[in-house]
Amino acid sequence: MPARPGDSAAQDKDLESEAKLRALFGLSPTILCITGLDDGRIREVNDTFLRTTGYTREEILGRSVTELGLWLDPDQREQGMQSLRAGTPIRNVEARFRMKSGEERVTVLAADVVMVEGQACILTALTDITDRKRAEEALRERREEAETLARSLREETRAKDEFLAMLGHELRNPLGTLSNAVAVLGRLDGDETMRHVVAIIGRQTGHLARLVDDLLDVARVTSGKVDLQRRAVELHALARRCLDALAQAGRTERHDVRLEGEAVHVHADPARIEQVVNNLLDNALKYTPPGGRVWVTTEVVGDAAVLRVRDSGQGIRTDLLGRVFDLFVQEPQSLDRSRGGLGLGLALVKRLVELHGGAVAAWSAGPGQGSEFTVRLPAVTAPADEAAGAEGAASAMVVPRRVLVVEDSPDARQSLRLLLEMAGHHVETSEDGPSGLAKLGAFRPDVALIDLGLPGMDGYAVARELRRRPDTRAIRLVAVTGYGQAEDRRRALAAGFDQHVTKPVDATMLDEMLGRPSS
Repeated sequence: MPARPGDSAAQDKDLESEAKLRALFGLSPTILCITGLDDGRIREVNDTFLRTTGYTREEILGRSVTELGLWLDPDQREQGMQSLRAGTPIRNVEARFRMKSGEERVTVLAADVVMVEGQACILTALTDITDRKRAEEALRERREEAETLARSLREETRAKDEFLAMLGHELRNPLGTLSNAVAVLGRLDGDETMRHVVAIIGRQTGHLARLVDDLLDVARVTSGKVDLQRRAVELHALARRCLDALAQAGRTERHDVRLEGEAVHVHADPARIEQVVNNLLDNALKYTPPGGRVWVTTEVVGDAAVLRVRDSGQGIRTDLLGRVFDLFVQEPQSLDRSRGGLGLGLALVKRLVELHGGAVAAWSAGPGQGSEFTVRLPAVTAPADEAAGAEGAASAMVVPRRVLVVEDSPDARQSLRLLLEMAGHHVETSEDGPSGLAKLGAFRPDVALIDLGLPGMDGYAVARELRRRPDTRAIRLVAVTGYGQAEDRRRALAAGFDQHVTKPVDATMLDEMLGRPSS
């Protein structure tokens, strides 16, 4: 039958469309493959398929995927074929294939049934995600390594914290006992020799206490575990108290020490700022020969409260000036290490000042030219009730109290009892929690000084029990302990203690603490 005039044009258009489809099929960056639905033999592949698998067109056409061993999971392939024969397309299935080289690659597969030259075939499109999977696997491995490292660091940190807590307890407990005993001796009448010996013991005990504090504090500060208890602090008065304490300990008797300047106020933790001032003064006295001078000045410069500690001592070498605040950095010392120290004091100063939002700097003209350390902290306005507070502090007197001491160490218990009784207090003692609780009914103390590390029933449990009972709820509870970390303080306050005091307790602080009214 002769063709109608319009049929030729339609055929030409169909041929043109088929040519375009074949061109797109061949040029597509997606891996494309056409296989027979019935026999599974490869009818056509594009260039991307050939480049990815490594086969030539002659090696692959007419052969089945099974013969070539391309699909690594035959069960998955059979499942897919059943779906396609049932008229269900395959979408986004992850499948693994083996290339001619033996390399395995991961793909995301989609497939559907199409008609090619009147025969039912399967058009399969594959997206190679091997590199992405490898990157994800590497990322997962790195994440697992990071998590393992983080766990290890947490365990190391926990072990270090536990070690520091135990170290502080084991060092501070005997220091507390020695400090109490020295304070008792200092209040006894004695001859010149005895007073001289007591002063020596007191100085060396204080030196040991400062070394222990520096050693433990620098570990906490560098790991960010310091809990600042801020309030209004007057720097000039604080520096005066530090100098008075050093004078009483005999540390300044061979130097000309002067305090100058004006009252300046900061919002800070007074105990930590006192550490800063004491460490700077200790450094100045240590490196200034007898007969030398130490100047302490306070002033307001702009919006900063400035404290300077200057000395006429040995000075600082230029090559050391930029490292004086680093851990364990010291001027070279002779074999006898007459100046002592661990090289921690200035590092602790820097970190504590920075925690308060301030800065510290060192300056020296060189060896033999002295040195100057300058602390800058944000200045604040003087509180309105400062004068009344100072007057009240000056007129405060030690009021005799009924004090219960709960302490398991016999030496610590006896030395603290002697010190309290010499101050005029009525004291009872107990060696553990249950015996301490048993004495409450008859003794009725105003204040209970309780060690935290008691055997059996610890100090926290004792405090909770005291707060639970209506008849003991109002007793002022003070934790006197060798455990001095921030977490120990938080636990103590949460258990019901009014105050947490770390051993050794200064006798003056003890007098002031017991002079407070019961809560």
